[in-house]
Amino acid sequence: MNGQQLAEKTPSGKGTPMKEMWAAAAKAFEDICGESLQRGDVKGFDDVQRMIEGVSKASYGIDGEQENKWDKAKSVGLESLKWLKMLIGTAFQASSIIPIPASAANITSCALCIVFDIPQAIKGYNDAIDQVFNEVSSALSQFEIYKSAKNVDSILIQKIHLVIISFVKLCAHVVKYRQGRKRDRLLRQIKPIFDHDSGLGDEMAEFKRVLQQQRDVEGTVTLAVVYETQHNVAILLEKSVIFEKNIEVMHRLVQETQKDVQYFKDADDRSKTLIKIRDALGVWATVRLDTNTTQTCTSIYDKCLNHTGSWIWNHDAYTAWTAPIKGKETSHVLILTGPASSGKTSASALITKRLEEQKGRTYVAHYFFPASTKKSDEDKTPVLSALKYMAFQLARVDPTVRTPLGKACDAGPGIFRRAASLETLDTLWRELKIGTPGSGATYYLVFDGIENLPNKQTEILLMFVFGPKLAEESAGRVRVLVSGTDDQFTSKPGGAKTNSALRIQIGEHNGSDMRIVINEALTNRGMLEHVEFNSDQQRAWDKIVEKLPQNVSGSYSRLQFGLNDVIRLLSTRTSIRELDRMLDQPVSSHETAIKNLQRSLTADEISELNELLKWVLFCNGPMTLDQLEAAMFLYSGTESLASLQFIIKNKYSTVLKLEDGYVYGQDGVKEYLQKDKDIPGISSQSRDRSTISMTISINNVDQELCGHFFWDLTHKAIRDKFKFDFDAASSNGTLHNTSRAAITVDEFAAHRTIVSRSFKYLDREENDQTKKIGPYIVGWLPFHLGQLRQLEDEEKGVLTTNEKMDIGQNLYNLFKDENVVLRHRASFEQTGWYANEMEDVQKWLMDSAVVRRLDKKWRDKVQLPVSPTRALLKALVKVVAEGLLRKRSWGVENAAVWIKGFMELDEKFQQTLEHLKADEAESSAPTSPSTISHDDDINWHSVSAWCQSILGLPDSELNSLWYERLAEASSSWNCEASTVLSLYEYAIQKGNPSWLCHRSLGKTYFSQGQTQEAIAHVELALKEAEPEGAVPKPEAKDIVGLHLLLGLYAYKAGDVQRSAKHYSFACKSEDPEQASQGQLGCLKARLSLGEAEAIRQLKSIFLKDKGEGTMVSVLNMIARDVEHDFLVFKMFTVAKGDPDLLKRIVRAMEMATAMTALNKDRAVEKNRDHLFAEDETRGVLLYDLGVAAYTYKVASDGTETIGEALRLWKESRNLLSNVGGYNASIARQDATTALAKHYFQDMMDGKHQEHAGTLDALTEADSKDSYGDAASFLGTVYAFYDKSKAKEYFVGWMRQAFQILSDDIPDNDWLGYALVQRTLETCQDFENAAVALSLRGLPDLVTDALFFEAKDIVRENGVDKERLLDMVTKLAKETIQVAKSQVPNFSQQIRRIEAARAHVDSLVDAAGIKPKPEADGDHSEAGGSEIQGIQGILTASELDIAFVHDLLDSRLSTLQRIHSPKIDMEDLHPWFCDGRTPDGRRCENITNFGDEFYHCIYCDDRDFCGGCFARLRDPIYATGITACSAKHRWLRMPPQGGPMYVGSQAKSVRLPREVRPTKDDECVLEICYDENGGEEITVEAWKEALAREWGISPEEIRKMSNQATLDGGEEGLKKI
Repeated sequence: MNGQQLAEKTPSGKGTPMKEMWAAAAKAFEDICGESLQRGDVKGFDDVQRMIEGVSKASYGIDGEQENKWDKAKSVGLESLKWLKMLIGTAFQASSIIPIPASAANITSCALCIVFDIPQAIKGYNDAIDQVFNEVSSALSQFEIYKSAKNVDSILIQKIHLVIISFVKLCAHVVKYRQGRKRDRLLRQIKPIFDHDSGLGDEMAEFKRVLQQQRDVEGTVTLAVVYETQHNVAILLEKSVIFEKNIEVMHRLVQETQKDVQYFKDADDRSKTLIKIRDALGVWATVRLDTNTTQTCTSIYDKCLNHTGSWIWNHDAYTAWTAPIKGKETSHVLILTGPASSGKTSASALITKRLEEQKGRTYVAHYFFPASTKKSDEDKTPVLSALKYMAFQLARVDPTVRTPLGKACDAGPGIFRRAASLETLDTLWRELKIGTPGSGATYYLVFDGIENLPNKQTEILLMFVFGPKLAEESAGRVRVLVSGTDDQFTSKPGGAKTNSALRIQIGEHNGSDMRIVINEALTNRGMLEHVEFNSDQQRAWDKIVEKLPQNVSGSYSRLQFGLNDVIRLLSTRTSIRELDRMLDQPVSSHETAIKNLQRSLTADEISELNELLKWVLFCNGPMTLDQLEAAMFLYSGTESLASLQFIIKNKYSTVLKLEDGYVYGQDGVKEYLQKDKDIPGISSQSRDRSTISMTISINNVDQELCGHFFWDLTHKAIRDKFKFDFDAASSNGTLHNTSRAAITVDEFAAHRTIVSRSFKYLDREENDQTKKIGPYIVGWLPFHLGQLRQLEDEEKGVLTTNEKMDIGQNLYNLFKDENVVLRHRASFEQTGWYANEMEDVQKWLMDSAVVRRLDKKWRDKVQLPVSPTRALLKALVKVVAEGLLRKRSWGVENAAVWIKGFMELDEKFQQTLEHLKADEAESSAPTSPSTISHDDDINWHSVSAWCQSILGLPDSELNSLWYERLAEASSSWNCEASTVLSLYEYAIQKGNPSWLCHRSLGKTYFSQGQTQEAIAHVELALKEAEPEGAVPKPEAKDIVGLHLLLGLYAYKAGDVQRSAKHYSFACKSEDPEQASQGQLGCLKARLSLGEAEAIRQLKSIFLKDKGEGTMVSVLNMIARDVEHDFLVFKMFTVAKGDPDLLKRIVRAMEMATAMTALNKDRAVEKNRDHLFAEDETRGVLLYDLGVAAYTYKVASDGTETIGEALRLWKESRNLLSNVGGYNASIARQDATTALAKHYFQDMMDGKHQEHAGTLDALTEADSKDSYGDAASFLGTVYAFYDKSKAKEYFVGWMRQAFQILSDDIPDNDWLGYALVQRTLETCQDFENAAVALSLRGLPDLVTDALFFEAKDIVRENGVDKERLLDMVTKLAKETIQVAKSQVPNFSQQIRRIEAARAHVDSLVDAAGIKPKPEADGDHSEAGGSEIQGIQGILTASELDIAFVHDLLDSRLSTLQRIHSPKIDMEDLHPWFCDGRTPDGRRCENITNFGDEFYHCIYCDDRDFCGGCFARLRDPIYATGITACSAKHRWLRMPPQGGPMYVGSQAKSVRLPREVRPTKDDECVLEICYDENGGEEITVEAWKEALAREWGISPEEIRKMSNQATLDGGEEGLKKI
């Protein structure tokens, strides 16, 4: 009898039923404090314990006493929790006598949770907890005696319940005390907690009274009966509580697992697919594969205060945007708009998180464009990059996106490298297949911060978002959120029509959020403490919270300035009237702060800050701290003792901010500090009329002389158009006071300064202080020169004649010869110029004012009507071309960038000349369009011809080096392998190829899988490099590098002896990194040579005096190696026979993890990739240490191995939770599996039933992954308790399966049947699980190919398609039967295909009508057209026969082409083996038509081939297979293609007689059918019966189907 039924009974004797008592207790709690005990986030006492332990210390400012009280309060709370947990268990033990409501434990735990759920520091509240729970915990501690109780009297149990119910009410009064006004709590601190009229004292008295009653009853009960000792009572006391918690756990699991179905396939296969997609899309390698969010979104979300943004969920625009069914009039786009710093990004993160938590097939992808995007030169197509990253996010969580995207990536990443345009985005979107009609899924795309995009990119994004691809073709299925400033969404002619979009004006609604921010700030600063009701302090607080948001126009930056002013005012002795005056004034975001900053700085400091502002605000890209340090050295010539980071944070934070190592201006600072804006009159004075300005200093001048001077000066005023404007000086105000320097910036002056500093840098030798700014100066000098010209044209500044001539002289110095380029070649090699930038530089030298003083001969040359590459840039072009192709002095990839720009400039110049000639001839004939290629593709033969022309070389000068370098450059640009190989081969044909040429050719061959050719050429490279006169002369590292390559290639070729020889040479290298690579290579090779060689190598690394550095370095490389699993398995397996060696390996791993953690702690400045690599290394090695402890019983310092293993695996999971990379993902997944497997087996063995909570925690931690071993194990355990209850709580999984099966995408059906199978297996319904398996599996290929539906009949109107379908179906059945009879062995599928093809050919020959020739694909439509073409020759009957023959032939020919010369199982959704080969490598076997597989019914989709299954259960080999356990049970799956499998297209399916253990093995189940084949049922009837059994009504299924059809739009309607 279950707990729910027991709760309905009334105990014997008089009194209130227990259920009503507890219901009354819950109601009393809510009546007392107004809080509900129906909390979904609290499921039991473990949740409360985690919550209390996890509550951080509230901020009390400098009040240490209050913080100590809080610690004490937490301590007594945990103590009370311990006794309550034991007491509830005692009550549940006696539930057969006194029925216990299922909610008793939850009511008690929720009550205690609410007590400690404190959002802020509340003085006096800690005292209440301390005093109340000190008494409570002391009183409850007496119940410790019940730990050994076997039988407890029913009357005593009733009294225990009354004690617990009184405790619940006590909690309510404590919460009520917390809710009281601050003034009341302050008064209560004066007297004892229980001496006031809140009811707390009365309830404490009641608690003591019922406690005494319980003691009285206890004294009358025979102690021998009450306190009989039972050894394992602890398990029994908590079993019922855990069982009830399991019910709640499973309910929550069901709700959360409806997100997606991405773990149906093998996790390793999924990871490989995602890695392929990630690499093809250009996503960072550090991005995790097993999450549904990003670290960026999480970081932004975590910074949001509680309850901020809650108004969004009720906003009309948001509710319309997220409505389940959208009308045609409702836009698919939601715009978040508002001024800068209004909270748009935070709102986007909040919305994203909320969408990620939605149930069902709802998927969200997001991209937050950082402030650096607009200026960044690293990514020219940020919108395309964003869409590719978002596609990867969706592929992580939705297999219906992952599968087609993975296939698209197989074709190569060419489409993903194109320049961003609307057409490119539309093409990419079509390839992604997101929002496919009929999928039943809803996709949300979130683009935040489009104001940070370049204008052209913004236009492209908006045209895509509002274009037909999303607005019409994906209507309702894809919804987009875009955030930006108001001006980004103004409709423009020819642009996106944004007026129809839903909008939320953030600045108009964020007042409530600002009030939360203000309250938090005032509380954290400890302002206005000890507030009394209706006091000035209370009124001041209310005024600040109410008025400050009204004065800042929705800007958080202005709010922060206003808050700082308020807090500064409150820190002095001020009155509320002064506060009123301040709050009545609008807040300027910068004025006051900058005034204060300016007053605090000296003139030199202001000058330094102005210089810094020029670089930060007007550079064409975000500046790093290192770059700015170099720029400031150019300015001052001195190094600062204090770091720039320290100076910005502590001195200039008012105007500058640091984000991710980059320096930005504070929001609005740039606009505020503009000279023309802040200094009235300057603009008019400088442009509208002539002015004379001066500063008069008078020092030690005779008074009379001074008077005469001013008298004469005053007489000047009588002249027309000349007068003194004294107001102009005074109007500058205090900020720009004429008596001191001012903090100010001017765009024109900034660009002029940067140009000046750039030429200063180029004129000098490069040094350590300035080299960091070099690449920026070289790369963006044309940009700043162009800005100067543009601003002059816009009359925003004027260069003096001398300034122009200085620019001309510096350009002459730069381009007159190659000296400057050679001097700063390192900077030139890190950047490049586009053709238009080169043109901008050329334009300067067309200005006579610029070139006036330059060498006339050179000036005339650069002004000739020839391409700049032949004149102005000739020296630069020559250095680059010769450095690439003649001297090896320039990096090949960067040289290609320069040369590509040079060639585009030449072509552009040539087209300009043609246009001019056409104009001169007054020709009306159209000119040819531009052929300039602006994408990433380069014609390398054209590059060769152009460079030959520019250098004036004959063909005889094009030697081996020339083509070698061309090949190397083409390879660096990911050119097609055939082109690269042809260039290398041509270099060899030219004679005397260098050893570098052979080495590079070998690398290219290896990348194409041609290992033997690779070995041959690298051996030639080694042979050429070793002699003394080798050219170029190799260094020692180069020789070692060649041996490392040969070691790798030989290892991949299977020649491990040869591999070990080359790696041994590398071990002797003086370079530590190369030596470690050699050690790792030797280890790999010798682990494959045999146990003796393996032990010898392991000892050479770990037992000999190699030093800690070598051991740690080798282990770090193993942790990141692609063969990590194999290497660690072999190391442990080989070393387990030598305890000393095994312990030394484990000790070295411990040192490696400790050193990695220490390095991380010491790291001051490390890039993100390096930190991720360190975390990945440590996390993987921690997992390995856990394996050593758990499997091989080796742990440090004699620690208990099982507990140590569990600790290490937990630490590994936590560390790898935010780390990407293949090994990190696999290690974290393996750690989760290992933990779950341990807890599951303990529970199956009848021990530690409380592990259900631990499994739940593992499942929750990976809840976004939906399915995993933890969830499967937890479900299996729960099903053993009560199968009917299991169905009740797993019905969500089944609904999701029916939703997938009801959509209009047949390719998804195998996913639906997979979910049905695993759900039924979890609930122990193996017969129906076998039916799902038969529908999921692969039938006979011929049978599957010759399945026809009405849509396959494509003929002209008027033809009886039903008759044709009947004809083709009958002929298909005949063909299938012939093929099976001729080839009865279903494992010989190729022969069956040939037999079927031969039979159809014989039918064609017999009919005398030849079908059309073969072509690719299914020819039904084309065939129909061809038949129509001969209809005048054949009769109608003959036309029908010809059509049917053609249809069968086209299907079989396509099938034969795909599976020739062997069956292509990869194309058939096979199962992958999760086992390992005898040597520890991952098994590569997949299901096929000849071998059985074994499917674990406990694990999450774990399958094994016969060999691995035997090894899994063999104690000798089992340690190598961590994916399952020898104690589990398995379902034996027959080979594919057998009579059991009918496939997802089938209309009917056979029902098995039973699923039973095999005769020889109780742990292996087999599917048994009747000898005559058994009962056959239609698939629809089976699904309807299954749905009824699970309580899913036919109406609900039809609703799912209809919803999918509606989502499919017109296409879905056509299918109906």
